[in-house]
Amino acid sequence: MDAFKAYDDFLLKNVAQISTIESALRSLSYILPGRFQDAELTSQAIYAGLNVMSLYHNSVLRRAANDYIAQKQGQGLEESPFNKYTRFWTSASAPHRTISSALSLLGYTQVLIEMIAIKKLSPSQHYQVVAVLEAIKALLRLTLFRLTKHRMLLYPTHLERDVDPSALDPQRHRHLQTPTYHWTGRRTGKEIPFIGTTIAMDKQQRSSSRFSDVNDYLMSRVLTAEKLRKPSQMVNIMSSLARFGEVASIFRPLIYVLALMVYGRKAWKPWFISLAIDLIANYAILRGYQAPDGRNMMMPLEKNEYHRRLRLLVLYVIKGAFYISITRPKLERFCNRLETKPVLKMGAGILRDYLPLWQNIYFYSSTS
Repeated sequence: MDAFKAYDDFLLKNVAQISTIESALRSLSYILPGRFQDAELTSQAIYAGLNVMSLYHNSVLRRAANDYIAQKQGQGLEESPFNKYTRFWTSASAPHRTISSALSLLGYTQVLIEMIAIKKLSPSQHYQVVAVLEAIKALLRLTLFRLTKHRMLLYPTHLERDVDPSALDPQRHRHLQTPTYHWTGRRTGKEIPFIGTTIAMDKQQRSSSRFSDVNDYLMSRVLTAEKLRKPSQMVNIMSSLARFGEVASIFRPLIYVLALMVYGRKAWKPWFISLAIDLIANYAILRGYQAPDGRNMMMPLEKNEYHRRLRLLVLYVIKGAFYISITRPKLERFCNRLETKPVLKMGAGILRDYLPLWQNIYFYSSTS
């Protein structure tokens, strides 16, 4: 425990550099594939380890932000609606907290596990490992769905980083708090900031002011419906039709893997089966949230999650038979055309290194 406390102290003393270091390491993991033998495995190990570490960093930063808020030093560090909702369920239910953590760990390490399976096992055993992972995730998600009393499952299942690490930098706060740019009421002791230090009055003040204009400042003071809503009210309990769509969405990845094991990677049936389930599930969820008068009853968090799922349909162009038959040949021709371009050929080389990975690694194009 002393080691963790020492690491937390070190983290908070160097809090402004956290995002920079993490971004640099992530960028390194993106360009490693194809550079040397087993570079893909090394790259994914770095990426998985960094993401797991980021989960811990997020919890430390959120605790520090809450301390700043309690000391009235960290205005603007309020918890995001997503984190407010997620923290409610992880705090109220120990099984929910455990399952959420397990899903996050699986999500960050599944590509690494699959790469090791490809290296050590036969092709048939490789897909058996993938099927086991998808079955575990489906079971965990179904359990979460029941624990939340049939509410839409949001992604990710862990708390997001909703705090800018530089905002918690002690040096920054000392620098900002040295001058006194506020009026203090003699009776109440309430501090009212001067308008010039709060709102940018001209272009020169934009870098030092917290708000760009009057509307930005006023909106920060407004109690919106999202801020007043209880966490349990931020996501609706689903109707029967929407529940059907959510359960279909949960089991869709497992069904797709089983279809690949039966028909093979180059067959079109698994691709069409998976796409059909996705479309039916999304349509059922959308209809399940419609009121009798046609209005959409989704809350903001539900709309964000639903739109995220719609965007993920784009990944079908690098999935299964569609990628093998259509997308990859076009990308290879595109890379060949760039080989003669002095600067662009570097980007083409990186893209070419990813082409076999998108075909051979299931979880690279998986939306689960």
